[in-house]
Amino acid sequence: MTTSPPPDLPAARAFCYRCHKPERVCICALLPQVANRTRVHILQHPREKNRPIGTVRFAKLGLQCCEVEVHAPWAGQPSTLPARLSPGAAVLFPSPKARAVEAMAPEDRPTELLVLDGTWNQVKALVRANPWLDALPHVFLATPEPSRYRIRAEPQIHYVSTLEAIVATLQALEPDTPGFEPLLRAFDAMIDTQISYEGTGERRFLAPKAKRPPHLPVELTQNPNRHMLVHLDTVGPRDSPRPIHVCAWRLQSGERFECLISSDPPSERHKLAYLDLPAGIWQTAVPPGEFLRRWQEFLRQTDVAVVWSQRALKLLQMPPKTLQLKAAWCNFDHRRAGHLAHALVERGIVRDDAPFFGEVGRQMGELAALRRWLLAQAGGPGRA
Repeated sequence: MTTSPPPDLPAARAFCYRCHKPERVCICALLPQVANRTRVHILQHPREKNRPIGTVRFAKLGLQCCEVEVHAPWAGQPSTLPARLSPGAAVLFPSPKARAVEAMAPEDRPTELLVLDGTWNQVKALVRANPWLDALPHVFLATPEPSRYRIRAEPQIHYVSTLEAIVATLQALEPDTPGFEPLLRAFDAMIDTQISYEGTGERRFLAPKAKRPPHLPVELTQNPNRHMLVHLDTVGPRDSPRPIHVCAWRLQSGERFECLISSDPPSERHKLAYLDLPAGIWQTAVPPGEFLRRWQEFLRQTDVAVVWSQRALKLLQMPPKTLQLKAAWCNFDHRRAGHLAHALVERGIVRDDAPFFGEVGRQMGELAALRRWLLAQAGGPGRA
């Protein structure tokens, strides 16, 4: 059955799929076609791709020699740009080794320009994910004009939008090329129009989303008698943590695994007080290699590892089937989840008793209670 929008609401606005603007504020007629000789490559963070006030779309529509590649640093797929760059390419990025475009001799100036698009944090993520960028020459604008981008705040007064940076650099590289100023005037017109509509209360009609029914993964109810709770704590930096206390519990049989992993260097011991473990228990800690041997002996191919989040999956070699309760909780309650304890507090769920020591033991009790509660919502047994 389909539903129609209420009669007192406006219809959806006509849309231009070239400039991605409503038709009545379409800027396509204002955009010139600039015959730039310096080819522009834009490596764009995916979160910038669909921003309605993004400026890369102006560059792509207004510059004849311009291409855009959307690159997700977390996807693990390398960029295809290096294979398309010529030996004369340079990155527009103010790194310590960058040279000012305005001060470069004509024979040293880049023939291709690679521009990174995103917020400064997103651009830094692109740089970290693409180490080949460091091998290229870097250039920057020594004297940028104040930004015209009045609808989006920049972190520093001398920072400019991606389009403004591209145009200013191209004007320095090829000052005889016509069309750059008309391109910026079209940019100004878009900003003026955007500002004129702010506060008017105009919004296009969006049909209200139907609330999704609660969804629980099949792994929760399919083989609950194979569930093995797994939780751990770590030490070390956030980007490369190391397991320090690992617990696992087969609920059906009651079989348990608990292991403390020795921490090197010893100076890190002061970081472990929050684990709330009995005095002297660190004498039972084993080296990482011995832990892995014991862990592999305990695991079974038939286990369904029940964890709170992906951290355990990344740090431990798990059985083929896993169940992430954080994702299950988010899908069921249609909200983001914080810590495991927060999920229990929100629903008034009482933590189970778990046969383990310290902070990890308490968290294992919370994991068991949340699993029990989710199983009850799905109509399954509390403990299989």
